Amino acid sequence: MVFRPYLYALQGDLADGTVCDLNTRTPATRVPTGAPDDDRRVLYEIIRTVSSSVDLEQVLGAIVELVTERTRAHATLIFIAEGPDEELVLKSVSDDTYRDQIGTVRMKRGEGLAGWVAKHREPVFIAENALQDPRVKYFPEFEEEQYQSIVSVPLIAPDGELIGVIALHAEAPRVFTEEDAAFVIHSASLVASAIVNARLYEAARRRVHELEGLSALSAAVSTATTLDDLLPVAVTRALPLLQAASAHIYLLDRGDRLQRHASAPEVGDAPSAVTVGELAESRRVGSTSAVQATLGAALWGTTDEPGALLAPMLADGEVLGALVLHTADGRRFSTDDRELAASIASQIAVGIKKIRLIEGLEERNLIKDFFADLAAGRFADGLTSRARRLGCDFGQPKLALVAIGWRDAPEEQRAPALERFRANLVRALPGVLIDQRDEEAIALVPSLGSDESDAIRRLEKALGEGANRLPLVIGVSSPCLGAAALATGLQEARQAALAAPVIVDAPAVVPYDGLGPYKYLLRVPLDGDVRDRQRDALRKLGDYDRQRQAQLTRTLEEFLRQRGNISATAQALYVHPNTLRQRLRRIEELTGINIKGDDWLMIEIALKLLRLEAALGQS
Repeated sequence: MVFRPYLYALQGDLADGTVCDLNTRTPATRVPTGAPDDDRRVLYEIIRTVSSSVDLEQVLGAIVELVTERTRAHATLIFIAEGPDEELVLKSVSDDTYRDQIGTVRMKRGEGLAGWVAKHREPVFIAENALQDPRVKYFPEFEEEQYQSIVSVPLIAPDGELIGVIALHAEAPRVFTEEDAAFVIHSASLVASAIVNARLYEAARRRVHELEGLSALSAAVSTATTLDDLLPVAVTRALPLLQAASAHIYLLDRGDRLQRHASAPEVGDAPSAVTVGELAESRRVGSTSAVQATLGAALWGTTDEPGALLAPMLADGEVLGALVLHTADGRRFSTDDRELAASIASQIAVGIKKIRLIEGLEERNLIKDFFADLAAGRFADGLTSRARRLGCDFGQPKLALVAIGWRDAPEEQRAPALERFRANLVRALPGVLIDQRDEEAIALVPSLGSDESDAIRRLEKALGEGANRLPLVIGVSSPCLGAAALATGLQEARQAALAAPVIVDAPAVVPYDGLGPYKYLLRVPLDGDVRDRQRDALRKLGDYDRQRQAQLTRTLEEFLRQRGNISATAQALYVHPNTLRQRLRRIEELTGINIKGDDWLMIEIALKLLRLEAALGQS
C-alpha cells in the first residue's frame, strides 16, 4: 500500500485516551493504560533506564536502542539543542555505522526536518517518499536515499524548554504507522525528562569538579612564594578545568609589552611577547571588556579568534596580564567557560599581586639597607655583590639624587608627590635604583650624555611640567664611579636639595655643580654659638625686612653683585639712583657696616650663610 506523506500532529485525545496539549506541545509522561503490551514494556524499560543512570551518553544510547527495537527503525537519532541559537547537534544514533557523525552533524533551527520540528515545536510523521518532502535535508553520510519513512518529534522539557529532537528513519519497504508515531511521541516526554535530569547531574558534577579545581588552585596561590612557583601550576590546572588544549599566561611588564611567562602543555606557536601600547601609560581601565579587546587585539588582532579565550588578570583595577586558552578543534568556549576562566584569572591575579607585594617589601628592605650602608661608607659585607643583585653596577658612571618636598608644599602632598616621582622616574630612566620614604626619596640613576644633560633632561620630565609639576626639589650629584664616589655623591645630592631654595624660586632639578659658591659654604658649620659681626648685623637687617616688608637685604646683595656700581644696581632693582643711595645709608644705620670701607667679600659670604641658615631652617 502506498501512503501519501502527511504531517501527523496529535489533536485532542489519542486512541488510548492519553492527551497531548498542543498549546504547550508537552505530551503526558505517564505510560498509557491502553497502550499495547509491547509499547508498555518498552516505555517501562525506558523509565527504568532513565532512573538507573544519570550519564547522558549512556541514557541516550539505551533509549535509541529501545526505540529502534520497538519501531524496527533503520536508525534512531537524537539531536540536542545547544547554544543561544538552539543549534541542533547529533548526540546519539542507534546504528554503529554512523557513530563517527556524533557531534559533527549540525542543523540550525528551521534547517532540515529536525530543524523545522524544533522551530515549530510540532511532531512530523512522513509515511513514505520522505526525501521528496522539501523540509528534509539530505545527508549523504547517512545514505538517506534508502529512507522511506520518517518520524520526527520535539523533545520538550516539563518547563517548556526545547531540549532537542528525536528522529526515526525507516528503509523501504518498511514504513512507520500512526501507532509508531504515537509511541515515539509518548517516548519523547520520557527522553526529554531523562536529558534534563542528566544535564542537571552533569552540571552538578561539573560544578563540583570546578570547585575542587578552584580550591586546589587557591591552595597553590596561597602557598606560592615566587612567580616561578605559581604560574606553571596555575596554567596547568586551568587546562582540565576548561577542557582546553593549551593555556598560556602573559604578564604586562613595566613597559608596553605582554610577556609570556608560562605555558601548558607546551609553548606551541604562542608568541613570546606582544606590544600593548594602549595600556602602557595607565593600567587602570574602565571595564573588563575594554581590557579584553585591547589585549586580544595585541595577541591576535581580534578577540574573536575561533577556539580562543582570553581572560584579563585584574587585581584592584590594575591590569596584570592575561590568561589565554585554545581548544584543539576550534570549539568555541561557552559562557560558563568564560565565567570560570574569569574566576581562574582573578585567583591568579591575586596570587601575582601577593607575591609582588612580598617581593616589593623584601626588595625595598634590601634597597633601604643598601643605601644606609653606602651612605655610611660601609663598603664591606658584600656591598658590591648586593649592588649587583639589585641591578646596580658600580663600574658604570651614575648620578646620586635626593628628592624632598618643596618648602611651600603642604605636608600631606609630599608623600603622594614622591610616589608619583618614583613611578615617573622608573619610566624615564630604566635601571634606576630608588629608596622612597615618606619625607624623601634617594636614588642612583645612570649618567647619560657626555655632560649628564640627557639624564638631567629625563629628571626634569619625571618632575613634570606646568600644572603637573610635582612640589619637589631634586638634588643631583656630580658623576660618580665606584662605591666611594657614590657615597660622596649622596652627600652632594642632599646638599643640593637643601640649598635649592637659595638659588631657585620654585620646584626644580638642582645639580650640585649648579650651586656655585654655596657648595663650598655648605661645608662651613653653621654654629649659632660662633660670634660673627657681619652675620649678626645682617641678621638684624633681615628681621627689619620681614617686619617692614622692605628689600634692604636684596638691595645690598645686588649692590655687591654689581661691584658697587650705583647705576647698574639701580637699573637691576628698577629704582632711581637717589632711592638706591637712601637705601644704602639706611643699611649702614641699621647694621653699623661701612659699605665703602668694609670687606665686600666677607659681607657677601655672610649674606650667603644667612640664606643657607634660612634654607636649612636654622635662622
